[in-house]
Amino acid sequence: MDRYHSVHGHDRASFDAPHTHRLPTVAASQALDELHDDSALPISTGLQSLDRLLFSPVPDQSTISRRHGGMKRGQVAEIWGPPGTGKTALAIQMAAHAMCNNGQVVWIDCFNTVNKQRIMRVVDAVKTSKRLAVKLDNFIHYSCLTLPHLMALMSRPPTMSICAGASLVVISGLSALVNSTLPKPQGGQGASKPGPGLHGSSKRLQGLQFLMNALQKVAATTNSAVVVLSQCATRMQSDQGATLAAAVNATVWEQAVSTRLVVFRDWAWRGKGVFVAAVQKLDGKANATNQAVCTFGVQPSGTINIECDATTAHPTGPANLVRPKKRKLGQTELEVPDSDDEDYGWADEDEEALPPPPPQWQGSEDILLGHGSDASDGGDGDSADSPASGNAVKAYDQDMSRDGSAASSEAGDTD
Repeated sequence: MDRYHSVHGHDRASFDAPHTHRLPTVAASQALDELHDDSALPISTGLQSLDRLLFSPVPDQSTISRRHGGMKRGQVAEIWGPPGTGKTALAIQMAAHAMCNNGQVVWIDCFNTVNKQRIMRVVDAVKTSKRLAVKLDNFIHYSCLTLPHLMALMSRPPTMSICAGASLVVISGLSALVNSTLPKPQGGQGASKPGPGLHGSSKRLQGLQFLMNALQKVAATTNSAVVVLSQCATRMQSDQGATLAAAVNATVWEQAVSTRLVVFRDWAWRGKGVFVAAVQKLDGKANATNQAVCTFGVQPSGTINIECDATTAHPTGPANLVRPKKRKLGQTELEVPDSDDEDYGWADEDEEALPPPPPQWQGSEDILLGHGSDASDGGDGDSADSPASGNAVKAYDQDMSRDGSAASSEAGDTD
């Protein structure tokens, strides 16, 4: 392969022959020498208290050196939290320390583009404090706005960019890119399969597995620390209500992440810009205690340590979500309505003030009820057996007989 590269050169399009081994063969003596080499040391976060927490779950200041603390190489780490809590500030501080130690930094933006002037200010501050020369060529920036682009970059990284000299790889906004391209199935869509191929949760699981395997391979082959900056999401729980959780919490993701930090802001009502970083997972083991917490501040020149009294902090336990009991009707000071009162507050003057009914209302009762309704109801109207009705019948018969006799006389005259 070396002879092939000497004749044809390296393939910049990353189409060279795949490696047969995941890791190159290293002798035991060489591995022992690399333990004392500066390239194998963790990357400092710029915060002494956080470096000690990342070195050991129970730090001991007498035996732990500041130089040996920080983010470990060869692992995938995650820093998650709400917006504006210092995730990017911590990543920029780690990048500045890695560049000051002659390491290469690869920054990959998946959502928002990082401000390079901000990075240069932090690098200048670290360079001034350490009195070291920094090569700006060691900072490589990529923008992967689609998930296939990121998968291709991580699965077959170009040799000229992500090589063995890389000490830190930062991927910003990966959770937003994953959730937008492979959203979580809602309403049982993952179980339904309308056609052939992967759908719903199966497609999301396969994509996450491929991506995390690629990140682990990059971290192991380049001996670099891969740091993923993720957002947060709200999770509803019946016993504790709404809580914040990482935006991507699949099992494949949990197994691939070795170290996890959560950052948030606290004591904002006290007029202090205090940021809090807590270690949730270290070397693949979850932190059961809540003692691995440090506080820091963010300035234009980078992050600084801030000492806060833990006794003045609010309790970190879940809030008391006991719902108040309902009050009785007598305790609400509301007037109980009287159902026996039929007036309901109506006054007699209101009925007198009403206008008279229109003319078309008169006689409508007869149309609706009929003429015989008065007789059937036993009213005061005239019935069929009354004298007035009998006289009317007799007068009608006399008129009919008179008309009949006149008609017969006229017929006789014509004959």
